[in-house]
Amino acid sequence: MVRPTGFEPVTPGLGIPCSILLSYGRARSALYGSATRGGKLARRHLLEALALLPLGRTAGAGETVAGALVEGPDRLRLPDGRIVRLLGVVVPGELSPAPDGARWVAAARALLEKLLAAGPLALETRGSDRLGRLEALVWTAEGRLLQLELVAAGLAWAFPDGLDRATGRALLSAEVEARAARRGLWAVPALSIQKAASVAGDPPRFAVVEGIVVAVGRSEAFTWLNFGSERWRDFTVRIPAAALRAVRRAGLEPERLAARRVRVRGWLFEAGGAMMEVEEALQLEVLE
Repeated sequence: MVRPTGFEPVTPGLGIPCSILLSYGRARSALYGSATRGGKLARRHLLEALALLPLGRTAGAGETVAGALVEGPDRLRLPDGRIVRLLGVVVPGELSPAPDGARWVAAARALLEKLLAAGPLALETRGSDRLGRLEALVWTAEGRLLQLELVAAGLAWAFPDGLDRATGRALLSAEVEARAARRGLWAVPALSIQKAASVAGDPPRFAVVEGIVVAVGRSEAFTWLNFGSERWRDFTVRIPAAALRAVRRAGLEPERLAARRVRVRGWLFEAGGAMMEVEEALQLEVLE
């Protein structure tokens, strides 16, 4: 497999799936799980979601920066050398392998460069990843959220990892609009919504998968959503025990998802069949 741009070398003993998540800034336990890990924690119309999002920023809100440069399709370099990763989006072809990956990376960079030309940026930092990069929401001088622009253009998937619910819902709503218009990645079958009945976990990548939950299981460490009768071959979603409370607090009861059509987003990997881990309630959408 060709290593995508920004891909961290395989971590000895952990393999390619874990290396992707390490590059993304997640700890090793993000892939292999921990029952003691702290959990991090419908869909609305786009305008309704945007009304909840503080799109207009002022110099007093967070940090205002002039002279930032585009470092990558989801990264900026500030004048003082700090790197900012755009929280809440995944660009095809960067960490996630994609057909014609260089095209998506170049298109995302071009859009960011156009947006940065508007003037100073407003940053709302939410922390930093294991590589020392700031994780932030970033607005232009015109009050346009960079993440929202990438998703709306079909140049990134929305991934509400570490986002507040209002921002996460706004990104998901922008994605709905882009998908309906078949913009960007949504016109490419390999990047659009994948069928749970046929999706493969190799190569490890980001994906949006949809299907009917056949059965729900529980163990001490995880709740399992099985999308087929062959547990060791079919697509499965696992929810760490530490994240279960947050998922339920959002109104989702995993035990009641059997026979329901569900859309889930996250990092796919192979573990006796395609597997995806859910730590945020917004990674799950109940469709029917």
